[in-house]
Amino acid sequence: MVRKSLEDSARSLGQKAVTAETRAVAAESDLRIEREWRISLQDSMIRDRDKISALTQEIESIKSIGQKYMALQEEQHQLRVQYSEAQKTLEEVGATLSENKLQLAELLEKEARAVQDDTPNWTSDKDASACAACAKEFTIARRKHHCRRCGNIFCGACSEKTVALAGNTKPVRVCDACFVEVRLT
Repeated sequence: MVRKSLEDSARSLGQKAVTAETRAVAAESDLRIEREWRISLQDSMIRDRDKISALTQEIESIKSIGQKYMALQEEQHQLRVQYSEAQKTLEEVGATLSENKLQLAELLEKEARAVQDDTPNWTSDKDASACAACAKEFTIARRKHHCRRCGNIFCGACSEKTVALAGNTKPVRVCDACFVEVRLT
C-alpha cells in the first residue's frame, strides 16, 4: 500500500514533471519569441530614433531656411522702399536738371544776344571807298581803319582815339562819335 501510494505519487510526480517540462519548453519557446520580438523592437526603435534625429535636423534646417527667407523678404522690402525713394529723387533731380537746362539755355541765348549787340556789324573793306565821318577818299596814304565799337570804316584822323571796351583787355581804336558816346556812358 505504501508502495502503491508511492508509485502513485511517483507517477503523479512524473506527470507533473512532464507537464512542468512541457511548460518549461513552451516557456522557453515563448521566452525565445519574446527575446526575438524585443530585439526586433529595439532595432526598430533604433531606426526610429535615427529617423527622428534626421527629421529633427531637417526641421532645424528648414527653420533656419525659413528665418533666412523672412530676412531676405524684409531686405527685399527695404530695397524696394529705397528703390522707390531713389526713383522719386531721380525724377526730382531730372525735373530740376530740366529746369536748369532751360535756364542755362535762356542765359546763353541772352549772352549770345548781348554779345551780338556788343559786336558791331563790320563794314566790308571793299564796300568802303571813303571815310564814314569826313567822306575823304581812301588812298595808299589814307588807310582804312575799322571802329571796334560800331564797325564802320574811318580814316586815321577820324579814328585815332582808343578806349577800353567790354571783352577787350587793352584799349582799342574807336571813331570820334563812339569815343564821345563811351565817355558819356
